[in-house]
Amino acid sequence: MSDTGREEWSSTPGFILASIGSAVGIGNIWRFPYIVGSNGGGAFLIPYLISVFLFGLPLMVLEFAIGRSTGNSVASAFQSLRQRFFTVGLAIVVIVCLILSYYLVITSWVLAYALFFALNRPVDFGAFTGSYLPLAFFLLSGLAVFVTVRSGVREGIEKVARYLIPALVAILLFLVAFSLTGPGALEGIRFYLLPDYSRLADPGVWTAAFGQAFFSLSVGMGVMLTYGSYLKRGDLFRSASIIAVADMVIAILAGLMIFPLVFTAGVDPAAGVNLAFVTLPSVFMEMQFGMVLGALFFLMLFAAALTSAVSMLEVPVATLMDSYGYQRRRATLLVFAAVMLLGLPSALSYTALRFEIFGAPFLDLADYTFGTIGLIAAGLILSVVGGWYMDRTRICAEIGGCGWQQRIYMVLIRYCVPVILVITLAANLFLAAL
Repeated sequence: MSDTGREEWSSTPGFILASIGSAVGIGNIWRFPYIVGSNGGGAFLIPYLISVFLFGLPLMVLEFAIGRSTGNSVASAFQSLRQRFFTVGLAIVVIVCLILSYYLVITSWVLAYALFFALNRPVDFGAFTGSYLPLAFFLLSGLAVFVTVRSGVREGIEKVARYLIPALVAILLFLVAFSLTGPGALEGIRFYLLPDYSRLADPGVWTAAFGQAFFSLSVGMGVMLTYGSYLKRGDLFRSASIIAVADMVIAILAGLMIFPLVFTAGVDPAAGVNLAFVTLPSVFMEMQFGMVLGALFFLMLFAAALTSAVSMLEVPVATLMDSYGYQRRRATLLVFAAVMLLGLPSALSYTALRFEIFGAPFLDLADYTFGTIGLIAAGLILSVVGGWYMDRTRICAEIGGCGWQQRIYMVLIRYCVPVILVITLAANLFLAAL
């Protein structure tokens, strides 16, 4: 607790673990491997690494700098830069709530499958979503996030991350080791990492790399800004670099676990929901010790989902506390109730009710509208407001001076990051219009 009564991380390692937990989410484990495999294999890692270190990392450092400098969450931090930016900050908070509302639905599916495999009773995804059972798990997942955030920064968010992130890594390493012993391991690795350098001439590959780097690092939503506001000491560049590298390593390891399993079983390495809830469960059910492996996989996935969901819930909770003077317990309860109500249409879209809009499940539309378009727009707002309206000397004070390295950083933040986000946003809108 600081002199002002505001919560703080107990240590820099605790802050780093919590931030890694925010960055490492469901998308790292099932989305990243497929994107690599379908966009040039190992060659895709070139634009991805460029995207992470030239665009994602600077935006993360900017969020940390704004948060630590102002000692406030998004809306109040923006307000301290310019009074009129308070509403803009609130818009980012709303976007985060909308993303969390459907993210919790997917988190609930992961929790359900972890339990099904642990009880040796795996369920077909169609049968599961053809009932109203997903609603019960939606509530359970929401409650797990609620209890964590309600417990506070040190006793809730940090403590959960200290246990779950090492457990996630340990399970992942075990599954990678097991997966590489399968007869299809070499073929799976070839599909995943064999470089196809001709794909580097495809603008779509670079757009995919920018998008993946942006999404996987959990930047642009104000999460890292909020987490930075609880940090009083430490090298921001060093911390951000550790977080970015850990995020990348876990994503790459996920591919080394998934594709050898898939190719050993001789099934199609489908992306998205099919990979996690249809393809892999069928693979586990045909394997020796498959129930144990399936339970471990979904437990690992739930750890990633939970820590990411916790970080998203903290953004609106911190906003109510900093901007409106609410106590943490009351703020958490109000936001939890609002997010669960907002998420109900997404939850119902994959139940027996099949709630749809324009012939598509509501969750799918929410994912595109809020999780893609809304998230990019939020990142663009944050980069422009932070890069152009936060005093340059103030930023330099947070990042260790105004030498040539910091001048390069300012160019990246003020010009390169917004341009890349505009291009990514335009590309997504163009593809949607086709």
